[in-house]
Amino acid sequence: MKKLLFSIAFLSSIAMFSQYERGSIDFGLGAAVSIGLQEELGFDIRLQYASASKISSYGLEYNRFYGKEFETTQEFNEYVATYNVRLFHKETLSLTAGIGYVINDYEVLNKEEDTSSLFFKTGRINHAGLLKIRGMYNLSTPIQIFAELNFKSFGKRYDTFIFGLMYSLGI
Repeated sequence: MKKLLFSIAFLSSIAMFSQYERGSIDFGLGAAVSIGLQEELGFDIRLQYASASKISSYGLEYNRFYGKEFETTQEFNEYVATYNVRLFHKETLSLTAGIGYVINDYEVLNKEEDTSSLFFKTGRINHAGLLKIRGMYNLSTPIQIFAELNFKSFGKRYDTFIFGLMYSLGI
């Protein structure tokens, strides 16, 4: 139910912004690797609204991580909302940077050496900030390759590298 409400709120905000300039909606899939814990891998699904000028974009991401600790495999979910601004663009290559809000359902412990205190909890859900830097290469008109670094305020152990493909739906 919460996912549905969040999706409706995001899509309605896209409709509000698209009154002023028509942009595109992009869909992407990727693989995620934790920078702080090498035995943690995951996948990334994303939806992005890019303005017509491609200078700014708004995005939603869902990440599912699988980590191996002591003989057991732990899984956790992560949801991210971001605002990105293009810093550099030359022909088919772009570099963007952004800020965001991230929540996850992982057991974040303040006692871990790489954990920050710049997050808060509500029940089992952790809330934090995010800084993102992303490079994109346009393969063809609707298809792009992306690679990005995400620095989260949970601490170094939760920072990620994500790479994958994005497809512009052109809506």
